[in-house]
Amino acid sequence: MKNMELCVEEAAVTGDYGLALQAFTINPLIPSGETAKRVLDELLIAHKEYLPQFAEKIAELVVAGITVRDDIARNSSKEEVVNV
Repeated sequence: MKNMELCVEEAAVTGDYGLALQAFTINPLIPSGETAKRVLDELLIAHKEYLPQFAEKIAELVVAGITVRDDIARNSSKEEVVNV
């Protein structure tokens, strides 16, 4: 878990997608690399306004047609804007 946290911190500072994916992949709560990628991609799309360091990768994901499939994640980002 500590290695995952260190990877997340470094990825957050640098905007390094590969490092963020590595963090998600080594998280013991995520069952596979495929799931890690899907979760990370959807997270980036859902919270793009808060993650400018990943802007280039987010633009690639949008062009690729990646969307937030999780209803709770999709709605929570909309509710945050309404509740602010």
